[in-house]
Amino acid sequence: MTFWHHYVAFYATLKNHPMDHDSLRVFLHLARSLHFGRTAKALHKSVSAVSRIVQRLEEEIHKPLFERDNRTVKLTAHGEALARYASDALARWKDFEDELRHGTDSLHGSISVFASVTACQSFLPPLLARFREDHPQVQINLETGYAVDALDKLKDGAVDVAVAALPERIPTHLASRVIAVTPLTFVCSTSTSDVSRQVDRRDVDWAKVPLVLPAQGLERVAVDKWFKARRIRPTIYSEVMGNEAILALVSTGTGVGVVPALVLEKSPLRGDIRSINVHPALGEFRVGLCTERRALAQPIISAFWNAMG
Repeated sequence: MTFWHHYVAFYATLKNHPMDHDSLRVFLHLARSLHFGRTAKALHKSVSAVSRIVQRLEEEIHKPLFERDNRTVKLTAHGEALARYASDALARWKDFEDELRHGTDSLHGSISVFASVTACQSFLPPLLARFREDHPQVQINLETGYAVDALDKLKDGAVDVAVAALPERIPTHLASRVIAVTPLTFVCSTSTSDVSRQVDRRDVDWAKVPLVLPAQGLERVAVDKWFKARRIRPTIYSEVMGNEAILALVSTGTGVGVVPALVLEKSPLRGDIRSINVHPALGEFRVGLCTERRALAQPIISAFWNAMG
């Protein structure tokens, strides 16, 4: 049974068995934290109260929502479906409350956005300013983190909109809009070192160049593909999370890194790091705005989406 089938089945069930919003809020927090103690503390409830709410929800829908053992808690497929429903229902309820409180002439409420530090320091501020000018009563909750986590944040319902690296194929349940395109580039320190001397040779022996690479994500996919096409087994000095960490290590002369050119342009370390031209190039890196397609039915998210165009 696919996720969508779970979701449709749950929606039909919940229309006949509406749940109170407090229970949905508790469940949604637990679905994100996967920790009864943290959810209880955050929502000022006892652990037993949180457990009773989950048990009551499971009894109402006749399905298990979590798989639990002594060490871990994780959502079942039914739990994932209910989390989507809860996120959607609570967002719609909040929009309704805002309309009652302020009327429908202007938008009131909040929107949560996830973006990397680089996005927050470069192209995102003018886009947010444009939205704020048109909708000053909407609160923007901005969360920063690793770019590789953006789509997972969206999938988990932790945010309404994410600024993410866009894969070649966008999942059908997501709406996306390209807002920046930047080349991927090899980078090394501007200071003289064994590494800089290696890459300044006419014929670079890439198999011997120490590399500082992203542990995962589209950048890693691109660089792995580049080396594979040349049948080169690279020497990896370090695998790290985040472009800022890559640039910090590269600036010390430790190795050659791979980052989007935009990251280097906006980095405070840009004076200590230079790009390395290679042929063929590593390719382009597309950054875009993403949200769930169904979320575009919500007035605030729709307005935010239109403002970003």
